[in-house]
Amino acid sequence: MVEEIRIKDKIKLWIFIFIMVLSIFALVYAEKQHQLNPKYIKQYISHFGVWAPLVFLILYSVKSFIIFIPAGVFMLAAGLSFGTLFGALILIVGTLLSSTIGFVFARYFGKDYVQKKLKNTKFSNVGKKIAEKGFLIILLLRLVPILPYDAINYICGLSKIRYRDFILATFIGTVPACFLYAYLGENILRPFSTGFYLSLCLVIVISLTPVLFAKTIKEFLQNDKEEEDKHKI
Repeated sequence: MVEEIRIKDKIKLWIFIFIMVLSIFALVYAEKQHQLNPKYIKQYISHFGVWAPLVFLILYSVKSFIIFIPAGVFMLAAGLSFGTLFGALILIVGTLLSSTIGFVFARYFGKDYVQKKLKNTKFSNVGKKIAEKGFLIILLLRLVPILPYDAINYICGLSKIRYRDFILATFIGTVPACFLYAYLGENILRPFSTGFYLSLCLVIVISLTPVLFAKTIKEFLQNDKEEEDKHKI
C-alpha cells in the first residue's frame, strides 16, 4: 500500500515537471512568434484552473534563465490574471524566488559562467560597490531600475554581500513596482478607464526615473572604477 502511494507521488511529480517544461517551451515559442503578451499568458495559465497561480509563480521564478522574456510582460499578466492585490502578492513571492535563484546560481554553481558574461561590461565594477554598501546600494538599484533586474541578482551572487541584506533590500525595493504593474495589468484591457490612465501615468514616472538618476549613478560607479585604477598604479 505504501509502495503504491510512493509510485503515485512519483508519477504526479513527473507529470508536474513535464507540464512545467512544456509551459516554458510554449512561452519561448510564443515569444519567437511575437505573440507573448499579458493576454496570451493569462489565456495559457487559465487552462490549469486552480493551479494557475502556482504555474504562473514557477514560470515567473525561472524566467531569469530565459533572458529574452521581459519581466514586464509577466508583471502585467499577473494583474490581468489575478487582479491588483493577489497579482502583486504573487509577483512579490516570484520576485524573491527569482532573485534567490539567480543569487545562488552565481555564488555556488555558475560563478565562472557569470563572471565571463559580466567581464568587460558596464556591470563589471559594480560588485565591489555592492560589497561595500550592501543593503543601501541594492535598495537604490531596485528602486531606480538603471541596471537589468536579473543582472543585479548575478552580480550580488558574485559579490560578498550577505544574502539577508540582498533579499531584504530586494523585497523593500520591488514591492512598489509589483503593486503598480499589477494595477496597470488589471486595467490594461480597459484603456479608457480612470484606473488605466492613473496606473499608466505612474508607470511612466517610474520608467523615467532611471533617466533622471542615470548620470548620478554612473558617476558614482565611475568614481569607484577610478579609485581602483589609482590603487593599481
